[in-house]
Amino acid sequence: MIIKKVRAPVRIDFAGGTTDISYFANKYGGAVLNAGINRYVVGKIVKSDKSVHLEYTGNTPTSSGLGTSGVMNLVWLALISQMKLKRKGEIQAKTKHELAEMVYRLEQAMGIVGGKQDQYAAAFGGINFIEFKGDNTNVIPLRLKARTIKELESRLVLVYTGKPHFAGSANKNMIDNIKKGKGVENLIRIRDIANEMKNTLLKGDLDRFSELMNEETENRIKLHKSVLPLRASKFIKIGLENGAMSAKICGSGNGGSILFYGDKKRLKKKFGKNVIDFRFDFEGLKWV
Repeated sequence: MIIKKVRAPVRIDFAGGTTDISYFANKYGGAVLNAGINRYVVGKIVKSDKSVHLEYTGNTPTSSGLGTSGVMNLVWLALISQMKLKRKGEIQAKTKHELAEMVYRLEQAMGIVGGKQDQYAAAFGGINFIEFKGDNTNVIPLRLKARTIKELESRLVLVYTGKPHFAGSANKNMIDNIKKGKGVENLIRIRDIANEMKNTLLKGDLDRFSELMNEETENRIKLHKSVLPLRASKFIKIGLENGAMSAKICGSGNGGSILFYGDKKRLKKKFGKNVIDFRFDFEGLKWV
């Protein structure tokens, strides 16, 4: 018997990833522009005669660079917050902000090298500009014009490269370089691009949005050689030769997925089964 069931979306990130990692955010301030999409992790509490357990399902490829592990942890914590534990009483349900922050703290305690954007994107859904400084996280939902959202959905194409993405190692490589003073200017520019991109979306200037996607990628690949593996580089080249105006490495790179902006029909025809179809999700964490 299913007692509780909850779902949360994975995310695509347009700009600013890695600036949400505490080492950078605490020193320079971080900013990310991302969006929840209608690809979900679904969790449920299942009760049988002898036990109560949690089950998960999802509809994204393994290690796709879309923040799936953070979403799973958010779903797990949301379910746990609803369970009545006989010895400790009831854990009070948390707000979305509290749940996202708790997941981040748990991941840090487990030694996971990562930031906060995945947890907050999954909790809130929608298209958000998120600022990070010290312990403060400020989520700013973008109220975009309907035609801007429609145009984005008609021009963005998400493609899985087939190479699993390992965020922990990618993030560690980049932060190790930052600690040595390498790539700091690039990461500061990546943070600033997120802010510029927010403004271009609010204006509906999608040509400039596309240009900034390319600039984000140009700066990101300078952070560490592992960010852009050969296979991902080939995918970007193929995309730009087949209708894409711009390409963005999803997450911290090192495999996973590529987000293209351009001729959707041509790109889908070229990449075929590697395309991850999506629309934006504006609900975030939701009991279903």
